[in-house]
Amino acid sequence: MEQEKFAHNNGFESYTSMVTASIVIFRNNGCEWLITPTNLGYLAWIDKFLDKPLGYFDTVREARDEIWDSHPS
Repeated sequence: MEQEKFAHNNGFESYTSMVTASIVIFRNNGCEWLITPTNLGYLAWIDKFLDKPLGYFDTVREARDEIWDSHPS
């Protein structure tokens, strides 16, 4: 998925504004695992896999736990 479309689908004017609003939880091999507050909840996602977000969660902690559970060891 294209970056700007991903951002617009999640309520942001631009991909840059979405990344700015996000918390980077983990970095590995050129990928960032992020959490972003949206109208649907806290979105856990990987910047290189926009077509496969990890999901929306009620809390930052739940989103963070999903990231830690899904990242490669």
